[in-house]
Amino acid sequence: MELTYTNGEKKFKKPMRNLGIELLRMFLCFRIVLLHYYSSKNKFIRSLKRNRFQVSCFFFISFYFLYPTISSVNNKKLKIRLERLLIPYIIYPFAIWIINNIMFFVFKFNRYNRILTLNDLKTQIIVGRGIYGIAVLWFHFNLILFTLFFFIFSFILKNYFLTVFQTMALIAYILQYNGFNYKFFKKYTENIWMSVGNLAETFPIAISSFSIASINIKPILINNCKKVFFFSMFFLYFISNYDIFSNIKGFSSTGIKQIFTSLFLFIAFSLIPFDIFNSKILLIINQITRYTQGIYCLHFLFQYYLKLKFDKNGSFIGCIYLYLISYFVSSIGFNIFSKTKLKFLFS
Repeated sequence: MELTYTNGEKKFKKPMRNLGIELLRMFLCFRIVLLHYYSSKNKFIRSLKRNRFQVSCFFFISFYFLYPTISSVNNKKLKIRLERLLIPYIIYPFAIWIINNIMFFVFKFNRYNRILTLNDLKTQIIVGRGIYGIAVLWFHFNLILFTLFFFIFSFILKNYFLTVFQTMALIAYILQYNGFNYKFFKKYTENIWMSVGNLAETFPIAISSFSIASINIKPILINNCKKVFFFSMFFLYFISNYDIFSNIKGFSSTGIKQIFTSLFLFIAFSLIPFDIFNSKILLIINQITRYTQGIYCLHFLFQYYLKLKFDKNGSFIGCIYLYLISYFVSSIGFNIFSKTKLKFLFS
């Protein structure tokens, strides 16, 4: 997106992403790092774990912005999206598999205290989990699967696509939360039944976001900016502090609460008035929010070694260090590979 900024009498153009949504992505990514790393069992962390909306909101953002690509059958944008997802999904497991096996051969030590087998690598590639140091790639697995699913069936079903998929989302929701999925798939490995559960929980979020994007709520938001912003903030406070939804069991994307939380977070951050900031501040925000992909993928690998050597208790300060380490490694990697598609490993 290209925006024009005014600085006094000077006007200039600078390629910018949607800064409100990028700030939201950064906030969500930090919450993920915090929940994976911070070991303390204080009230604040328990509250975060009760309100684990970060993965759900990532899905909501992703499929909201996928709608124009699908509705206009934009093959070029679809190709770029799949490259952004497939490159980290395939390369990170291979890199971690090789590095950890070299460490074990040379130092007789790695994250797993054993040689990683080809079966470990195969499982990771098939379902996005299996190698613990990069288990977070189940998120990419779901995004890739749903993206292809949406693209193919929107072409086949045409005008009936949304109705059919909304019905499927409702069925997925019911099967997940009445316990059927777990009872049926528990005879298989943990990787299988967890993958089915994650798919069943995230599909309703994806189709909800896609459906909202299809009705074009932008004019309503812009014309009622202040009212919508304060209503969104009030609703977020209300649902995070009061149990107005049934307390159903599931994984990190549990229940309809996550859909509403994701929606109102998305709206609130979309309405941040960036026009009150000068161009330098906007450029700083643009820079510090750039490497969410790399931070998300790399922190899970780094956290074990950081705890092992420097921070056994998993402190909050350690969490900040972990985020910054992941950020700077991603920044270096992006600049090295900025002219190649390997940049998608980091940004």
